[in-house]
Amino acid sequence: MKRTIAIGWGNLKTGLVLTLAIVALLWASFTGVGTSIFSEKGKFICYFENVNGLVGGSPIWMAGIEVGNVKSVKFVHLDPVRQIKVTCRVKKSVWLGLTEDAGVQLGTIGFVGDKYLEIVPGTIGRPPIEEMGVVRTLDVGSAGAMFKAGETVMDNAATVVEELDTMLTRMNRGDGTLGRLASDEELYTDMTQLVGNLTKLVASLQANQERLVASIEKTSDALSDVSGQVSKNTGTLGKIINDPALYDNLTATSAQLDSIMLKINSAEGTLGLFVNDTALYSEFTNLMVRVGNLVTDIEQNPRKYFKFSVF
Repeated sequence: MKRTIAIGWGNLKTGLVLTLAIVALLWASFTGVGTSIFSEKGKFICYFENVNGLVGGSPIWMAGIEVGNVKSVKFVHLDPVRQIKVTCRVKKSVWLGLTEDAGVQLGTIGFVGDKYLEIVPGTIGRPPIEEMGVVRTLDVGSAGAMFKAGETVMDNAATVVEELDTMLTRMNRGDGTLGRLASDEELYTDMTQLVGNLTKLVASLQANQERLVASIEKTSDALSDVSGQVSKNTGTLGKIINDPALYDNLTATSAQLDSIMLKINSAEGTLGLFVNDTALYSEFTNLMVRVGNLVTDIEQNPRKYFKFSVF
């Protein structure tokens, strides 16, 4: 007996909805992510010599924001530079940035990551290009120069890593200054002791500095007190500086000394004659000689001048 399977309209409707949803998701995944499938988009064209792995569905960025995706990539061989035609699709909301001086360039996520196309917006205020218009390519034909810089960075990084590995190997063997610092316990002990001594020295210098500052402050206070006494005409120094009588006395004494010196130079008085009269000097000299001779004779012949008698 033949059996018939009855499919309800409700089940069929559910299946159609699920099928359409799956188809929409697949279509969206193949046409690029990051942009809504319902947003209005416009298309433009750009040419490259080498796209370095750019494929249909690759994202298109503008100012770091994903604004569309690559629709197709195919060979055209128009000239040595324009070998590959790339058709792009972006949101209409960013179309104002696609002016005649706008440009596109290839980019990569990381050095060996996925490729993307980046739009460099043109001058604001200029008219935008028409639908399916050509946008100039900034890295004309090849992204080799762009990736070459990445390769150079990678090579430099590899060199640095190799040098670090060599340095660490030498340190583990105890070679060089760093190696000895890392492996020589005696040197570590000496350095620790040196650091301790330096710490004590710094502490001592700080203490001496504090004492020096205190001494300077005391000296400053003492000078301030002396200055106050001078200003108030108190104390010996204050009287010397401010007392006019002492100044007058010093002036008078100086005048008298000047008068005495004038008389001496003029051979006036006893001291003046003694200083200036050569005859008096000669007689005085002769007298001293005779006195000296007399003293010598007395020492040699005391009985001649002195008579001693016990009884």
